[in-house]
Amino acid sequence: MTNNNQNPKQFHKDVHFWGQLTIAVAFLCTLSIPLYLTFVLGYRPNSADIVSGMISIAGFVGIVWFVEPISYFPTLGPAGTYMSFLSGNIGNMRLPVIVGTQEALGLAPGSEEAEVAGIFALISSTFTNLAVLAVVLVAGQVLINILPPAIVASFNFALPGILGAMLVMMGSKVKVPNLVALVAIGTAAMVIVRFLPKFLPANIATPISLADTGIIAVFGILYSVLTAKKDHAKQTASQT
Repeated sequence: MTNNNQNPKQFHKDVHFWGQLTIAVAFLCTLSIPLYLTFVLGYRPNSADIVSGMISIAGFVGIVWFVEPISYFPTLGPAGTYMSFLSGNIGNMRLPVIVGTQEALGLAPGSEEAEVAGIFALISSTFTNLAVLAVVLVAGQVLINILPPAIVASFNFALPGILGAMLVMMGSKVKVPNLVALVAIGTAAMVIVRFLPKFLPANIATPISLADTGIIAVFGILYSVLTAKKDHAKQTASQT
C-alpha cells in the first residue's frame, strides 16, 4: 500500500527531471544557430534591432506566455505540459487530442488515469504530426517547383489573410464601445510612435520606430485586460 502511494510521487519526480532536461536541451539547441551566426560567422545585429524585435514579439504573444501554461496545465498535467510546449501546436492540436482521448475513455481530467492516457495521446499526436510534416515538406517543395509563378506569388497573401481572419474572430467578440476605444488607442499610439522619435535621441528613437506595431499591440492588450477585468467584476456583482 505504501509503494502505491509513493509511485505517483516518484513518477512526477521523474517527469520533472526529464521534462526540465529536455526543455533545457531544446533551449540550447534553439540558441545554437544564432550563437553560431553571431560568434563564428560574425553576424551581429545591433541592439536597436534586438530590442525592437523583443517588443514586437511581446506585444503580440507576451500575454500568452503567462496565460497558456496556467490555463492548459489542469488538462495537460506535468508530463503533458512539458511535451506539449516542446512540440508546439498546443491549442489547435495537442489539447484537442488529450481532451478527445479522455472523453472517449470516460476519464476525469486531472486524474492519474487521464494523465497517463494523455501522455500516450500526445506521443501519438507528435509522431503523426512529424510524419505528415515530412510528407508535406517533400511533396510541397515539389509542388511549388511545378506551379506557375503567378500562383506562387499569391501565397504572399496567405499570412495577411490568416491574420485578418483571426482579427475578425477576435473583434467580433469585443463590445462596440470597447472596439471603438481600441481603434482610438491604436490610432493614437501609431501617431505618437511615428512622430515622437523625431524629438528623441537616435539610440532611443530607433527601437521605438522599428517596434511600432508591437507597442500598439501592448497598449491594446493592456486595455483589453482592463476591460475584461471590469466586465468580470460587473458580471460577478450581478450574480451576487
